[in-house]
Amino acid sequence: MTAAHNSSSPAMPAISGAGGVVFDPLGHVLLVRYRGSGAWAFPKGHVEEGETFEQTAVREVQEETGVRASVVAPLTTTRYTNDWGEAREIHWFRMQVEAAATALEDTFAEGGFVESGTALTLLSYPEDQQLLRAALAQLGG
Repeated sequence: MTAAHNSSSPAMPAISGAGGVVFDPLGHVLLVRYRGSGAWAFPKGHVEEGETFEQTAVREVQEETGVRASVVAPLTTTRYTNDWGEAREIHWFRMQVEAAATALEDTFAEGGFVESGTALTLLSYPEDQQLLRAALAQLGG
């Protein structure tokens, strides 16, 4: 999903999703860069029927990046309108990597684990930068 983040309050019901701010043992964070927009972001996606938000985050991280990670703690929820005018509500989780090798979906031009300071400069959207700061605060960093 390419995302032009318009954080204005959407009029229609939001499509729910979930995603992860995934850390490796060195404290590096997992980012992906979308092919179309070139935006750097965290892996995320739609909730499938019967899934919890935590299950969605785990599945989407693995599907989009090939990385197996587990949920450590909830973060915040972000709301925005994407490029197609869809209102989105994404439930975020701090996650820890189980296996760090990446295998990106075709949607992404590149991605991988980067140092958190570098990630803050790469992230395309202010709400993603705030999300990373909140995750780092949970880590005590």
